[in-house]
Amino acid sequence: MTPDKLPHIILVVLDTAAARRCSIYGHERETTPGLAQIARNGTLYRSCFATSAWTIPSHLSLFSGLYPSELGLEDKVTRVPELFYTLPEMLRHLGYHTVGISCNGLVGHQRGFEVFFEMDTPFFSEGYHKDKFNTKFIKQATDKELGRLWYFLKYIIQEKRFLFPIQNVIERLYKKYGVDLYEKTSGATERTFKLSKYLIKKYQGQKPLFLFVNLMETHWKYNPPPFYNNIIDLSKQEREKLYQYDHQDFYIKEISPEVMSKIYLLYEQSLYFLDNKLLDFYHFLEAQGVLDKTLLVVTSDHGEALGEHGLWGHIFSLYNEILQIPLVVKYPAGTAAPGESHRLAQLHDLFATLLEVAEAPFPWPESSRSLLSADRDYAFAEHYQNIGLAAIRKQIPDYQPQPFMLPCRCVIDKELFKLIEWADGRLELYDLHRDFEENHDLSKVPDLAPRLQALHRAMVEKLGTFEENV
Repeated sequence: MTPDKLPHIILVVLDTAAARRCSIYGHERETTPGLAQIARNGTLYRSCFATSAWTIPSHLSLFSGLYPSELGLEDKVTRVPELFYTLPEMLRHLGYHTVGISCNGLVGHQRGFEVFFEMDTPFFSEGYHKDKFNTKFIKQATDKELGRLWYFLKYIIQEKRFLFPIQNVIERLYKKYGVDLYEKTSGATERTFKLSKYLIKKYQGQKPLFLFVNLMETHWKYNPPPFYNNIIDLSKQEREKLYQYDHQDFYIKEISPEVMSKIYLLYEQSLYFLDNKLLDFYHFLEAQGVLDKTLLVVTSDHGEALGEHGLWGHIFSLYNEILQIPLVVKYPAGTAAPGESHRLAQLHDLFATLLEVAEAPFPWPESSRSLLSADRDYAFAEHYQNIGLAAIRKQIPDYQPQPFMLPCRCVIDKELFKLIEWADGRLELYDLHRDFEENHDLSKVPDLAPRLQALHRAMVEKLGTFEENV
């Protein structure tokens, strides 16, 4: 396909949005009427699962088409290893202008993005963000201050970017005193959609645009604008009392059920606000006349436990409140008929799907299955890095973990039987058709022993043994 025929691709990740709390997936309170409207003209995937429980491994799977263990991820790795091609890299080869916008500091620049906007800044020119990326190497080049200053000045003079040092100082002050993307999310959300609209107008009729967006509205600390109060109405002072807690505090401090109920409802209010902004963006695409020529994807990197299984957050376990994610795809006109799909799907299937829609002449990993091709037999997820326990031990160094705090992984087959394996060897088996909330462990049911063994065998064949990954 020639560049002038390529569709725009817009990939929106609603960070930490749990399918279980979306009204489009059956939640009792109306939280996602906008997403439901978008889905009427697209495809709603009912059984989509993340590849991990938290941001970094999930995004790296999305950008590589691989499971975390296939990438060989280690602590503090935030980029796809050089050994593998990235999604923006491959789309750029096809002729796309590749742009990322992230409200999450853990989601950074990947190879292939021509420009990557990090939203904890007052500056939104493409040139400024290219300067930021181009000077990141300086810290790795030398640990001497004079050496770093020399490299910095050399770049400024050679590239004639004389305004960049002043902007850089202003940004540092802005980060220190003006913005916290984990607390002041709504402003970042508004700016992100404004920037997205500008980029679409800029490249409309010029060249195809691949736009990746990460939004943090449903990540703690949930902080929708106060005038969005149809689900819960809290004063600024009431919110501040809630914000003294973090996920790890839930497991080591006495937090009343009343407080947690407010926190859970505030999450839903944030989701409702985000959904409203998403629908406004969708209407913008319609008004611009680009919707029929655009592949629009709305999904999440993982969910959020809000009391289910006695958990809060996404630091422990791979139960469905954390693993199941929303997925709505509005395909370009003539690509796929609107409707609902119950096929087994995963976040990193978008890698193959986007490349297929763009008719990319490249192979993609076997682990990524295009949503336009045959169904996958199994879905896998991994959670080996114990980020939750590490956070608790910063407060209580000798804290002994409870069983649900151990590393784990799981496999789901296309009949929706799910097997969870824990680091201590425990196995849990669930029939998600009858028990999607995972309340009834079937691992001891004799008649299901062959199913359990088949699932475990599939997991070992794909991911290796547990010991090989921890």
